[in-house]
Amino acid sequence: MKTRTVRGITVLAAAGATAFAAPALASAEPIDFQPIPIGCPAGIGVVDTETALAEEDAAPGQIEYEIEQEGSGGGQISWVNLRTLQLGGGVLPEVAEGEEPAAALQTGEGLVVSAVWGAHQNAEGQGCFLLPGVDLTNVPPAAAPDEDENTDPTVE
Repeated sequence: MKTRTVRGITVLAAAGATAFAAPALASAEPIDFQPIPIGCPAGIGVVDTETALAEEDAAPGQIEYEIEQEGSGGGQISWVNLRTLQLGGGVLPEVAEGEEPAAALQTGEGLVVSAVWGAHQNAEGQGCFLLPGVDLTNVPPAAAPDEDENTDPTVE
């Protein structure tokens, strides 16, 4: 039952984000609706996503999700790749002193709609629930190998 609910939320988030994103896709501007924290008056840090082109922490075909607040932790990630129609998810790590919670997920290349949501603890130690924040990210393909590079191991 829980898996169906998560998948249903992911599909609804994808449909809603696609409707809002259609005009912006032509301008290649990122779409990012931040999660809304409920129950923690001090709030949370900004949630961002990074790909291999924007940051060295993510490998090709991956998105790195990060909450920009040291000493916070927790949260769920659900995603759907609109190119391949694959679904997936992950978990942001629990609180670690001096660390920002981050998770790199293998989504594959293509347009990915994701939601960050769930139980979270901010840097002030306040527990809260994150209403889903929706992100639309175009994950680039891996760079092609150099033509000068010999890829055939039998040729010297």
